[in-house]
Amino acid sequence: MPDNYKLRLSYILLMIPLMVLMAPGAAIHAYEGIEAYYIRYDIKSSKNRVVDDNLLMVPAKDDFRVENFSLTFTTGAISAAPGESTTSINRRIKDNSLKTILVNKGLKSVKTKDYDTVISYEGMIITPLKILKNTYNEKQNNYFYKAQVEFSPIAFPDKWETLNMKYKIKKIFHDFFQLFQ
Repeated sequence: MPDNYKLRLSYILLMIPLMVLMAPGAAIHAYEGIEAYYIRYDIKSSKNRVVDDNLLMVPAKDDFRVENFSLTFTTGAISAAPGESTTSINRRIKDNSLKTILVNKGLKSVKTKDYDTVISYEGMIITPLKILKNTYNEKQNNYFYKAQVEFSPIAFPDKWETLNMKYKIKKIFHDFFQLFQ
């Protein structure tokens, strides 16, 4: 067998395992124009009473702290306000569904000082968040909904170094293969 063929064959055999390692991360790059977002839901309580809550959502294109995204469904209900617009109702449904997903599946952390406690739930989503079902119940004056989104909880901090290394390797190979496209 000529040396040229041996070299090409060894190159191909080396690239196959590397491509398999890159495949899980390629799902994020498959969505052109769709962003990944870091989301966090904080619930602040003081003297055993909830005093404030905050939902934070920021773009997270290069965040490496997640492992696997999965399609996540959530259901719930929100109260109806008289004369509320459809846009406002959809916004409240999306906020409520993100809060529910974070509480049920997100990474939970607790910070306490004196009588104040902040419970944080963290994760990442790939938009869009789709509202699959939205029905109004006149008797209860509620909107019942079902929504879906691709979600991944933030990994525990002890895994961040390993995830960062995997992310850098995937990015190097992704950039390398972009040269040939």
